Amino acid sequence: MMTTTMTTRRKITPTAAQPQLRVSDSSTSAGFISRSLPGTAPQQPIWACPICTYDNLEEHQSCEMCGVVRDSPAPIHASGSVPFKFDGPSPDDAILGAVQGSKKPVQGNSHARAKSKAAAPTSDSPGNQSKLSDKEHGVSEKLKKSLVLDGDSEDVKESSKQRLQSTSNKGLPLESYKPEPWMMHQGSKTAEKSLLNLVVVGHVDAGKSTLMGRILHSLGRVSQKEMHKNTKEANEMGKGSFAYAWALDEGVEERARGVTITVAVAHFETAKLRVVLLDAPGHKDFVPNMISGASQADAAVLVVDAAEGGFEAGMGAEGRESGQTREHAQLVRSLGVSQLVVAVNKMDEVQYSQERFEEIKRILTPFLRHCGFRDSSVSYVPVSAIAGENLVSTPSDDLFRAWYTGKDGTLLDALNRLEPPERDIAKPFRLAVAEVVRSRSLGSAAAGGKVESGAIKIGSKVMVMPSREVGVVKNLEQDGKALQTARAGDGVDIGLQGVDAGVIVPGGVLCHPDYPVPIATRFELRILTLKLAFPMLPGAQVVVHAHHAKEPGTVTNLTALIDAKTGQAVKRSPRCLTSNQSALVEVAPERGLCVQEYIKFRGLGRVVLRSEGRTLAVGIITRIISYQ
Repeated sequence: MMTTTMTTRRKITPTAAQPQLRVSDSSTSAGFISRSLPGTAPQQPIWACPICTYDNLEEHQSCEMCGVVRDSPAPIHASGSVPFKFDGPSPDDAILGAVQGSKKPVQGNSHARAKSKAAAPTSDSPGNQSKLSDKEHGVSEKLKKSLVLDGDSEDVKESSKQRLQSTSNKGLPLESYKPEPWMMHQGSKTAEKSLLNLVVVGHVDAGKSTLMGRILHSLGRVSQKEMHKNTKEANEMGKGSFAYAWALDEGVEERARGVTITVAVAHFETAKLRVVLLDAPGHKDFVPNMISGASQADAAVLVVDAAEGGFEAGMGAEGRESGQTREHAQLVRSLGVSQLVVAVNKMDEVQYSQERFEEIKRILTPFLRHCGFRDSSVSYVPVSAIAGENLVSTPSDDLFRAWYTGKDGTLLDALNRLEPPERDIAKPFRLAVAEVVRSRSLGSAAAGGKVESGAIKIGSKVMVMPSREVGVVKNLEQDGKALQTARAGDGVDIGLQGVDAGVIVPGGVLCHPDYPVPIATRFELRILTLKLAFPMLPGAQVVVHAHHAKEPGTVTNLTALIDAKTGQAVKRSPRCLTSNQSALVEVAPERGLCVQEYIKFRGLGRVVLRSEGRTLAVGIITRIISYQ
């Protein structure tokens, strides 16, 4: 249905003694016209708008109907009209010429193009080169700007995009970075204990949360009042054995289901270490959360179930589906963990059998060696979390003490022997965002994670990737305590000022503004395939996990098969990859990932490829092919 809009125009009705004014078409189209009706009062002249022909009073400087600005009054001829000047274009020609000119590509920068369009003549006569002002053309300044900008919008956007890409992707060369003196000066921290980030992994129901909850309670990190509350609530739900686990599993769903879902964080100390405990989930549905936690770790505790059938389920033995003991061990090694403590839990269920402990040790040793762990970096400790045996003090059970002399010490002793790795303090600042923090003390824009390299202090400028917004560090906290500085290895919460809270996302990176993290859209990986149900082909759809980021992607190319011992290519462009093969492949995520080459930043250069709930391959980034 068509709707018709009626426009009412002011009419001046002539009287009998006042002949009606007649204006020629040429005078109406000549531009702005000042006129008055013969015989009317001289103080009421009118002028006709050249665009909509509406009659306006002389006192109005713009058309009441269409808003076109009135030009300075032109001289009135005896006929009451202004003759059209044929040495210039009409208003219609001026507008049409401007529109057509804005669509033509013009070489040069945007300022030159805007200037040339504003000054170009628009006469229909080929020989006419006179320059007319915008007012003579009947085009307002606002119209001129909109026409010029519309014509240049694509060129401006393209040049801005290239300029932003050149500065954001590359930045300054990493070799030019020099840390400031305050970054390298540890101050009073030299007398403090060393920091160690410890992740606890293992098969579901192996007793990870119960084990660490019991240690925290024994060390006084969980109060007796809190334990009494957890015990009461667990008994009411018929889950009395979960009381110690609830010291870490605080979520409603975690307690209802009896499994860890998110990575819980706690703190305790040994004789020489300050330990940041990361309790990772063991259920196969939450392996992505486990990867996120393990990416922050310096060392790991692998908890295995000594009960009959429990250990075998975790290893996927006897035709069973591959368990999380096997998968977690492969993942933590691929994510940079080289030190491992194997806690053989639930020894009370096998009457503290030495034969069972030795059997588990005999099976695990070659497997962990195949994963890349050195025998000297792996220690085995038999424990019972529910009974509290051999955790922080020597065993008290007679069956246990009969064969375990305590030469290797308790579990706490084994943790105290772990060595913190070297920190990359001399490199530009990097922090992979593990979570978005909501805190009154930190403000609305806050992020939590581990500082991978460099150092920051309150007042430092940081760039939030991938949004490329720059903010200032307003607050720093660690375990709820305010800090002035944070260095590589520290797990901190950072409150930022000057950025929108929506640009901080898990999987993003906070970095030095002059040395930004590239946003990679395609990169080359050196991978090791795990147990594959089907061969990996070019075009395979995978989920790319890098630090805390997770993004669907495609294996675009199988570059070469690699000899795992020598690192040399043995076959170019293989048709497919099968289980336990080393290869170079190219991967393209659907959206860009904030990653870097492994040789430059190890924490941002490790990648895990998964599909349909299974881990397909682990590897490192050897080359970034294209950037966003």
